[in-house]
Amino acid sequence: MIAALFKAALSPAGKALGALLLAGSLLGGLYAFAYSSGRAAGRVEQLQDTVAAYEKRTGIDNETDSLGRVDLCVELGGLRDECEQLRGLDAAAQRQ
Repeated sequence: MIAALFKAALSPAGKALGALLLAGSLLGGLYAFAYSSGRAAGRVEQLQDTVAAYEKRTGIDNETDSLGRVDLCVELGGLRDECEQLRGLDAAAQRQ
C-alpha cells in the first residue's frame, strides 16, 4: 500500500499534485500573514485616531474651563448684552 502511494507520488501527475498542494499552502499562509498584518495596521490606525480625539477633547476642555461664564456664553453664540446678565448670576453663586 505504501509502495503504491510512493510510486504514485513519484509519477508526473503525483509531482504536479504535490507542487499544487505546496503552492496552495504557501499562498494560504501568505494570505493569512497579509490579512493579519492588515488587521494589526488597522488597529494601530484606530488607536492613533482615538488618542488624537482624546487629546483634542482635552484641549477643548482646558479652553472652556479657563473661560468665564460670560465668555463661554459668547463663544457658544450668545449676544454680549444677553451674556452680561450672567455676571449677576456669577456673583450670586460666589456668595453662596
